[in-house]
Amino acid sequence: MKKSEGLLFLLFLVSSSLFSQQYNDFFINKACRVDFHFCGNAQQTAVFMDNVKLEPFWGGRHTQLDHDLNLGDYRFRVLDSISNRQIYINGFSSLYREWQSTAEALTTSKSFEQSIQFPFPKKAVTLIIEKRLDLDHWTELYRYVISPTDKLIQRTQPLSVPVKVIAHTASPDKAIDIAVIAEGYTLKEQKKFYHDARRLAENLLTHEPFTKYKSRINIYAIAAPSDESGISLSTDSLWKNTAVMSHFYTFYEPRYLTTTNTFKVRDLAALVPYDAIYVLANTSTYGGGGIFNFYALTAAGSNLATQVTVHEFGHSFAGLADEYFYDKQDALDGMYDIKKEPWEPNITSLVQFDRKWKAQLPESIVIPTPDTNSTKTKIGVFEGGGYLTKGLYRPYFDCRMRTNKAPEFCPVCQQAVERMILFLTE
Repeated sequence: MKKSEGLLFLLFLVSSSLFSQQYNDFFINKACRVDFHFCGNAQQTAVFMDNVKLEPFWGGRHTQLDHDLNLGDYRFRVLDSISNRQIYINGFSSLYREWQSTAEALTTSKSFEQSIQFPFPKKAVTLIIEKRLDLDHWTELYRYVISPTDKLIQRTQPLSVPVKVIAHTASPDKAIDIAVIAEGYTLKEQKKFYHDARRLAENLLTHEPFTKYKSRINIYAIAAPSDESGISLSTDSLWKNTAVMSHFYTFYEPRYLTTTNTFKVRDLAALVPYDAIYVLANTSTYGGGGIFNFYALTAAGSNLATQVTVHEFGHSFAGLADEYFYDKQDALDGMYDIKKEPWEPNITSLVQFDRKWKAQLPESIVIPTPDTNSTKTKIGVFEGGGYLTKGLYRPYFDCRMRTNKAPEFCPVCQQAVERMILFLTE
């Protein structure tokens, strides 16, 4: 071995040793959950603290703590309060950000519950919450010091709710842990929930790249009881009293099924270690929703439940964008500024296309790519996506992120999902 090669190898061993020690240097194997509120309107965003909680399980990554995949409308950074060293970072999105793009936000101010979670620190840390400006730039919204000895950190006992293991293949630090939460299932419908959770989980594992990595996926069914069966439609005179009070007609879109009761969702998910949250709604009405690093929500009884389950998990787990678009106006038409490159890996405005799938394009492909029989099975640059007919482009003619007819994620979306799986498990 040459002297220079020996030095490089030694540096690699030292850096690897420091990297592997990072988790135990700064964190214990429990979770720190921070609840806060996003407040404002179309032009303004503010963060107001609610509380900090110690939770019993940390299901997230134990390595690559000070790196992220540059996903999400927001991110938070955790700094060691003594050295000011960044010891954890993660991106996320929110229902609030989507609401900001609606017409209502132009004339009204609102607040939305939001939560983030990271390993519980051994020493005092500084939490910084930031909002994305473009693909590479951020602005600080909030800064808060958290001391692990703070007597006001809530250390409450977990909720008393039955939990059933659907799949367990690896330890939480080496697995994707999915917390599936019952919504709209009464105590008498507990068996139905477990059946639905297993059915939809097994379906997810038939889709690539989840099939390839199913030995790294743990799934837990949390049977949260609802007082009433079913889901609120918002057009009914009475709303149903359910576990997390989800409802259709989010932003007045009939099919958009979400909940704004974030803290309750997190209380239930805290019963298990988790990387991802899936809320399973007991309804046959078509609909769902998914928000990156937040939660996914699907109507379990819909005829298209298996397709929608995968689609919404693409949003919440891998940060994939909707690739569909309409000629008529959509509630989320204002989500994207086509003068900037969107952060989602499966759409582009071409502003920074070299950061997306440009290197994967076949030779002589036309940009924009026409919809022809010869191009429909190739990676291209097809106009239309992100709810817009013009100005945004998708990588494949059809994909599970565009229609329910598409049998799978396209190659670009599969690559994004795989990248997230590897990031969280290796």
